[in-house]
Amino acid sequence: MELDNYLTIMYILMKDEILFLEKNMKKIITLSLALVFVVSCGQSEAPNGNNVTFDLVGVEFYNEFIPCVGGADFNQENVDEMMKGWRSLNISDDLLGAWGYVPATKGRFDNGWWELSWESKEAADAAWAEWVQDEEAMAFLAANESVMVCDGAERAAWDMTFHRDVYSFGPSAEDGSFYSEFFPCKYNDGKSSDDLMESIALYNKWLDGLDSTGFYAYGIYAGDGTNELADFWWGNFHESSENAASGAAAWLETGGTAKASLEATATCNVPDGYDSGVIYDPSQPQFSKS
Repeated sequence: MELDNYLTIMYILMKDEILFLEKNMKKIITLSLALVFVVSCGQSEAPNGNNVTFDLVGVEFYNEFIPCVGGADFNQENVDEMMKGWRSLNISDDLLGAWGYVPATKGRFDNGWWELSWESKEAADAAWAEWVQDEEAMAFLAANESVMVCDGAERAAWDMTFHRDVYSFGPSAEDGSFYSEFFPCKYNDGKSSDDLMESIALYNKWLDGLDSTGFYAYGIYAGDGTNELADFWWGNFHESSENAASGAAAWLETGGTAKASLEATATCNVPDGYDSGVIYDPSQPQFSKS
């Protein structure tokens, strides 16, 4: 399994997203995943000083990715203002987190993404139904379409699971930024998710032997078997692109049994990379509702 090649992602997404505005324009705004740290992570305490503990390991989330494109006024300052305004809207209490991804290198997609995390499909569908009927939200989207337009109607959903303490390599950046890479993977003949779990156990052992050089976490996005590109996506979340590159080099040189097991289980193509950032995290004041 090629866990090298890291791309970047840092777009900005929003919450309940934005389906279309019916008449000529799709404008849907949704959040993206930078990593939702919101359900109780074993013994890990949030490193940002919050009295919230998280245990995401083994918890299955329903995550949606919404394709987004920047408009004529797309820049960091305007996006920051847009996100601030979006967080002041009637965001569903069921939204667990949102992240944004901006392509850092040329990959499979020209657009960026918003990632939204939910407890279930039912919770997501109910929030979307309310969102598209919210006149204030629709007006906000219309006013900001020169900055960013996200197509909620084209969102794709995956069952996402963390298989390791997200803080095992230290805290994430206080400003919510990180570097992401997503590998599309297909199971080899005769292999299944059971084999992947065995490979992941070996991968975690390999990670245990590494020195911490900065934040790193990973997650598995499982599909229903109907996607032509991937049975699952392997998502790597690094402190920086430099850390991603050094991690890839270490994997190639010392992956050993874990690398052999992953390669026997699935074939993963080169990743898409993104400059990434947290858009919404109810446990962190700077990324919460105003």
